[in-house]
Amino acid sequence: MNIYCIMKDNNLKRVSLSQDLQTRLKDYIYERIQSFINSEQIQFTGEYKPEEGQILCIKDFENPFEDFSAPTIEILNVEDIDSIKTIVFKDDNYVAYQSFDKRKIIKPEKWFIIFTRDTFSKIENKGLIIEQRIDALYVIKERKLLFFSYHNASKVFNISNYFREATDEEVRSFYSNEVFSTVGGISEDMFNTRIRKKIYLIQKNEVLEKVKKNFDKVYEYSRNIGLENMFDKENKKINFPQDKKSLERLIKFLNDDLFISPVTEILYETNSK
Repeated sequence: MNIYCIMKDNNLKRVSLSQDLQTRLKDYIYERIQSFINSEQIQFTGEYKPEEGQILCIKDFENPFEDFSAPTIEILNVEDIDSIKTIVFKDDNYVAYQSFDKRKIIKPEKWFIIFTRDTFSKIENKGLIIEQRIDALYVIKERKLLFFSYHNASKVFNISNYFREATDEEVRSFYSNEVFSTVGGISEDMFNTRIRKKIYLIQKNEVLEKVKKNFDKVYEYSRNIGLENMFDKENKKINFPQDKKSLERLIKFLNDDLFISPVTEILYETNSK
């Protein structure tokens, strides 16, 4: 297993290691790799919080940091350490990423002392702290990215396109859809960050097209949830809400965030799914 560094300017540098350290490093980090591989993989949508034994997955991931074959990759020097953004562990099957910050730099001006030969001595050279954890794992042959925390993975990759807000143009396209009755007086102030994220998912999953095809069925379900006043059954239209609170409720309904328990018949709202 080799170590590389992604620098703050997104260039790659290679960390020169002894053969013995390469072998020991693989043993050190491989347990974490296996925990990712052996976890239940959940397709990432931005709406599900994985539990223990689960991992989030993005398939066909376009990895900007996977080509380590370039002969021009420079060796990391001591003066480069302050510019490291990510530590990268690579073998033939996996590329593991660990975010890096200044807390993981061993600085000689600080008193790091180690015990050896019955006495303590001070570390005199600058160095790196390698933790036994990874923030993201790229499976080379399957071209998929695995991660537990969106927050931590986003320190390494820009994965906002897989979970982002709808733009102003996409919001207008949403409420201009023919499934809605004539919309007038809509203020874009009604569309906060949370609503925009759900609108993006609704558009991505083609929910409005599914509503058109199954309008009567959707209308009947809306009655159970108390949203029938938002639906014009005769004309097969949705009455677009004119206030933010009603809009939030409709958006949750369209995004499958509201459901009736088949056991207790209680209305629930999801915070993860």
